[in-house]
Amino acid sequence: MRFKGLDLNLLIALDALLTERNVSVAARKVFLSQSAMSGALARLREHFGDELLVPVGRKMVLTSAAELLAEPLRRLVLQIEATVGASLRFDPATSTRTFVVHASDYITEVVLNQVVPMVAREAPGVVLEIVPPMGDPAVSLESGDVDLLITPESYASGHHPTELLYEEQHVVVGWRDNPALAAPLTVDRFFSLGHVVTRFAAARAAAFSDTEIARMNRLRKIELVAPSFTAVPKLLIGTHRIGVMHQRLARNYALTLPLIVQPLPFEMSPLREVIQYHQVRAADAGVHWLKGLVHQASGRRI
Repeated sequence: MRFKGLDLNLLIALDALLTERNVSVAARKVFLSQSAMSGALARLREHFGDELLVPVGRKMVLTSAAELLAEPLRRLVLQIEATVGASLRFDPATSTRTFVVHASDYITEVVLNQVVPMVAREAPGVVLEIVPPMGDPAVSLESGDVDLLITPESYASGHHPTELLYEEQHVVVGWRDNPALAAPLTVDRFFSLGHVVTRFAAARAAAFSDTEIARMNRLRKIELVAPSFTAVPKLLIGTHRIGVMHQRLARNYALTLPLIVQPLPFEMSPLREVIQYHQVRAADAGVHWLKGLVHQASGRRI
């Protein structure tokens, strides 16, 4: 079908090209051969009178015209996908749909591990794909690549529906035989000890607790950087270091590992975990079904 001289099928190819910025990857995304995608790019360049993608070193970058096209085209494709692919009715018992959930290992450990058996019982044909943080969570949501985003409120997008899951306190955790934890910590003692912290992805983004502690403008002895929240507890064992962890996660690990959990020796704002989905999926019954299970697992029914 053509609209003002453009084959509308090329819009799907263009969206993939502008999103992936790689002909081979874009071709795989929309199930075309590389030669077919190259041909589509040639026709798109001819239609728009612009190169759209140009090589710079080993990368392909968008031209100014392509930059202007990328965001409205992405919204259009997402709206089409939501209209055509999602049903206002959803039958978990017969669905074979795949849901992509963007969540940290902490959320996977304390919430999603309870969601998984619920899904297995209610929707045995449904596939859950849990994607860890790889950068700005809001970017993944905006791109439409995830069905649900679970993230601290401070990292949430301001352009899509947001619902509070729960509030979480942070605690101090250390090896059970750490002499520094024989009595409750003071603020000065807290900052004098070596700390294990978590950093994420290539950007080495700090966790919520680290950002909050940094506001105190006190020198902190960071002696070890872990790649995930769930790595911290085991890295504390056999050392005199401490970590600041989510209370739920800390209590879970203290049940099976030689750890001691103490309150923080100072006040810190609670972490507000929220759940989000793209606004084009506001009427998607499948997303609302899964969201309900997440709320149930987190202990706050809606």
